[in-house]
Amino acid sequence: MAYEKKEDDMGALWIKSSARGDFMTGTIGGVAVVCFRNNGKTGNQPDWRVLKSKPKPEGDQRHGVQPITSDDVPF
Repeated sequence: MAYEKKEDDMGALWIKSSARGDFMTGTIGGVAVVCFRNNGKTGNQPDWRVLKSKPKPEGDQRHGVQPITSDDVPF
């Protein structure tokens, strides 16, 4: 069955996993968000933190890897 958007819907989230644990990504009110579980929760703190999602840089900038273009291929 296909998902049917309702009038009350503000967005949608998908659960993903990484080496650091589960997190959610999606959109809320047209804004791309990422949600992280608050593992250090104490008292009246939130269970999840919702942050604006930052666009991924072109290539993997964290490890100094640049995307390969046709100019990089010698033939």
